[in-house]
Amino acid sequence: MMRIKHVLHPIRAARIAKTRLPAQYRMRRFATHSERYYKGDSRYNLQNVRDGFASRLEESGDDRDLLVRISNAYAKAVATQQRVSAAYEATGWWSELRRSSLAPVMEALRGRGIGRLQMIYRNFFRDPCATGLVSVPFGMRNAYFRDPIDDVYLHAYIGDALYRIDHWLSEMSGRFAISELAGPPIGNPFGVRIEGTLVSSGAEYHHYCAEKISSLLPLRHKRDPCVAAEIGGGYGRMAYYLIRNQEYLRYIDFDVPESVALASYYLLKAFPALRFLLYGEQELTAETLAASDVVLMPLFEMEKIPPKSVDVTFSSHAMSDLADGVMDEYLRVITGMTRSRFLYLGHCRAADLISQGRPVELRISRWNGHIAPNAKEVECLYEIDSEQPMCA
Repeated sequence: MMRIKHVLHPIRAARIAKTRLPAQYRMRRFATHSERYYKGDSRYNLQNVRDGFASRLEESGDDRDLLVRISNAYAKAVATQQRVSAAYEATGWWSELRRSSLAPVMEALRGRGIGRLQMIYRNFFRDPCATGLVSVPFGMRNAYFRDPIDDVYLHAYIGDALYRIDHWLSEMSGRFAISELAGPPIGNPFGVRIEGTLVSSGAEYHHYCAEKISSLLPLRHKRDPCVAAEIGGGYGRMAYYLIRNQEYLRYIDFDVPESVALASYYLLKAFPALRFLLYGEQELTAETLAASDVVLMPLFEMEKIPPKSVDVTFSSHAMSDLADGVMDEYLRVITGMTRSRFLYLGHCRAADLISQGRPVELRISRWNGHIAPNAKEVECLYEIDSEQPMCA
């Protein structure tokens, strides 16, 4: 439904309608196609989506100490952000999300509104604070958080989910059961229930990325764990699978402060026994890295990573919108901190900019091909060469 404020501004209303009408048409067309394509498939049951969207909100326990720690790190990151290179500023897309969707959670983080923050984070899958990080087909979030959900949206959702699950099964060569996609109940997740497992939004893609990274990591032992760094880790679902399944691992995430705060909540609750380092708690040095299992930092801290301390660096979509000069800065840092390989998934434009790092593997990424056939997404694996750094 179009909001009142848009009706009061005819030009804005026209722009909103111009973008929404084609999306509605594509969604309905996709829903019809899904119903035909999966006819006779026992998994294609709209009740599986209704069950997947049932609320599982955690209402017990107290996250106060954890949230104070996260808020302190966020406040320090936002304060420091004003004094660092413009290369590490949020993209225009994220800046718009801050204005349109993130204001309440940013206010809670800045103002130490711990009670409010706990309410938001315990429901983050369904809260605007996850806009851009947790998705539904064609971006129509509001349609799925009403009761009842219209059948056309249920058809679109289950068609999208089954395509992604089948693509995951193909990419994984059937090595994993659906149960591998299970995740923790943190944040009141939603999705589709398949074979008794709640497959939450994007789980199959995040699991695929985690397994791809695992395949690139060297074998290590407890005293010398392998190190994976991610640029733009979102709320931490890929990291969850990677940490859960990879023995002897140190994980580092660099992202905008709002995403780091959310990922901190998700991963701290998922892995309470691990040693976490958040921004401002200690300087980022070789010693503090060695004493940590999970390191969650704002983007500008990339420059402080000791040389060649990361085995594999990974980024999914986060670098797709970087300007040429900013891309140069990111690639300089990636080359300096990474021993072995850089794995990039996202738009082909950014991959084309990485001119000196000729990929050893280049594949068309088909995760979104069923609903966005012209997305031009690729998966590229680069070998790191210290003598010939990657650049745009």
